[in-house]
Amino acid sequence: MKRSIYILILSFLFVTTASSQDTITKKEYRKQQKNFLLENRSWTAELPLWIPGYAGSFAYGDIDIEGEDGVDPEQPVEPPPGGAIGEILSRLFTKDWYFKFFYMTRVVYEKNRLLFQLDGITGAIGTSVKFNYNNKEVVQVNFRSSNARLYGAYKFFEHDSDNSRFRYELFGYLGLRWHLQEIYSDLNGAINTLDIHPMWFEPLIGVYNQFTFKRWLIVAQADYGGLFDNEKYSVQVLGFAYYRTGKITSLKFGWNHLQLYDKGIILKQEYRIRTILSGPSVGIAFHF
Repeated sequence: MKRSIYILILSFLFVTTASSQDTITKKEYRKQQKNFLLENRSWTAELPLWIPGYAGSFAYGDIDIEGEDGVDPEQPVEPPPGGAIGEILSRLFTKDWYFKFFYMTRVVYEKNRLLFQLDGITGAIGTSVKFNYNNKEVVQVNFRSSNARLYGAYKFFEHDSDNSRFRYELFGYLGLRWHLQEIYSDLNGAINTLDIHPMWFEPLIGVYNQFTFKRWLIVAQADYGGLFDNEKYSVQVLGFAYYRTGKITSLKFGWNHLQLYDKGIILKQEYRIRTILSGPSVGIAFHF
């Protein structure tokens, strides 16, 4: 009889212990679902979130256009009748650019020490830019810039804290950036019409820092495109943070800054375009 009682007590203790261990395991599992440090999903896909008035209030865009003779826009010089596009561009006096639209998306694959990323930006600046011709407004210009970036990164350094709550990773990367600039307008009956669409690819080199703390993942990144080509080059600097909100979702907020320089020939006339696109990036990311 006593032996049967002992067996029953031991069986009850075993079942209780196993049940409590299982409960702890489930809690830890649910916790891991929202922890970047224990992440085992290689893919991240990001979609932008639009907050009315947010991008227009905080983003910044600017463009500086010169023609072949590089005349200072603040020193008006009357262009000759029938001047070519380059001659008109060189006499852009009145500038009142404003940032109209900003977009950024991101797709990442990370496995072991390798990371591959594709992202894109597009911005429109204008339309209150005016060309003056014989003291008369002859044109309002629209400008749009689209840019995409693809690169592969290798992790050179990784450090985990003793309590396994913090991780730092350093990547170096090589890749390719694609640019499409569009400058277009009607000249209110004038002979010339602006329709410039320079497009080019450039190699890039950069550094990628990633900081992880529980639900937070923070990235600081910078790269240079063109590899010291004086005709076309770019610099991009960005920083953002993810906050894990669910098993597969995160909220993202950050800032992106891109500077471009392009020098080329249109209708046998030289032009130079310097562009700045700078603004917030807010989105939702999916991890799978």
